[in-house]
Amino acid sequence: MKIPVLFVLAVSSLPSLAADSGFPLYHPKLQNSKKGDHHDFPLGLLSATGRLSDGEREILIMDTGPGGPAEKAGLKAGDRIVSAGGRKPEPFSASTGTGLAGPQTDLALALATASAATSPDLDLVVRRGEELVSLRVGLPGGRLKGADLLTGIATHLLATQQKNGRWQPGVGGDADVYMSAFCALSLLAADDRKYLPAIKAAIGFINQKSTSTIDLKNPRTGPKNWQAASTAILLAEYQLATGDASYGKALKTNCDLLAGRVNAKGRMGHHFDIPYNGGGLVIINVQAHLAWALAEKCGYKIDQGAWDRSYQEVKASSDGKTGALGYSSRAPRSPDISARTGAMASALVVAGREDEMARRLAGALVAHHGRMRHAHAMSSIGLIYGFAGLKGANPEGHEEVMRKWQPFLELSRNAAGSVAYFGGKRNIGGDQYLGLAPIGNAMVALMIASSEGKLHMCGGTRKGWFGVSR
Repeated sequence: MKIPVLFVLAVSSLPSLAADSGFPLYHPKLQNSKKGDHHDFPLGLLSATGRLSDGEREILIMDTGPGGPAEKAGLKAGDRIVSAGGRKPEPFSASTGTGLAGPQTDLALALATASAATSPDLDLVVRRGEELVSLRVGLPGGRLKGADLLTGIATHLLATQQKNGRWQPGVGGDADVYMSAFCALSLLAADDRKYLPAIKAAIGFINQKSTSTIDLKNPRTGPKNWQAASTAILLAEYQLATGDASYGKALKTNCDLLAGRVNAKGRMGHHFDIPYNGGGLVIINVQAHLAWALAEKCGYKIDQGAWDRSYQEVKASSDGKTGALGYSSRAPRSPDISARTGAMASALVVAGREDEMARRLAGALVAHHGRMRHAHAMSSIGLIYGFAGLKGANPEGHEEVMRKWQPFLELSRNAAGSVAYFGGKRNIGGDQYLGLAPIGNAMVALMIASSEGKLHMCGGTRKGWFGVSR
């Protein structure tokens, strides 16, 4: 996926998109396609939903947001975008390895050029039935700036946080704990002390609902490992950023629970029991390693036996062909590599261990960056952990891949100043479970924040950085 230099140049004389653009917030109408028969995605500043199937060059309009730029210009559901800004794209590929190549990248480039112009208008040619119709869409002016988009996301998260400290999940159960940890981590990454009460409210909710249920004498009870790991990652990053060690006990409790659930073969599961006939799933192991490594920076003493057993399982899951981490030691050839590979690279960098392994994992992420959105039916953790691991283990590779993924940010940002959820080409059921709106904002926020390198999971080494420059 080649991105012209025009798209990534920083032009300081151009304004950024203001959070108060006058356009209403639009939520794309996305239909999950578990088998990849179609791919639904947001159309950036247009405030519309598009769909592509394998081999298509024209984006099918599935929906337009009331009062948004697309609707105001006369774009309708059922139209097909033939060209944007004069660009006629290559065909879309349903292959996960091709990333955003084709119509998505061409539309993103056209949006970037148009929104940065003095008169921010985008010319579209659409197929409406048997006719070709020309439309001119008036966009909110301003080029994409990562720092401003991160602020817009933080503003949105602050406005949508519920009174109990969580964000609204897609379903009930414990989805709110895992997702809210990433939302709070996004506010931390936004690095402004005005977000501190919201971050602490989220931590309070997570500890009350999840950490308080842990009984270390009976590891069969308590939260799932997903929740324990995300909680520990948030608590450790919070302590490292603020110097506030008041949640140290909760951090230790979650880390100890994870250590107590590593079995004799180094395998871990969703909870205490190991699924898939005892094969386990390495995505749990790598999140546990990241939690332990970050906690060690806060004074936590790692259970070396648990680390070593788990690490042996992680290494055994390595795919000799790609250098990435597979589903488990029994299934090392899984194509959904980014979350496992990125989280483990990040953990090793934070812990200062196995430098060669960390570099090899980061190299696999660079080589296969098109798969960055695909991880256990959750695009979110693919992007969050993938970019974090890249930044820590291979900063040059991170810069290269981030440049190639600018079209993703362009199509994610909305006309209201935050972002819409932009998932992968396959099953996004895991993110629907978490809640598309909050996790969509969190995954873009943490992707952007990886470039700053303040969070230790993104290669940061400085302590007490939060709010210092404000």
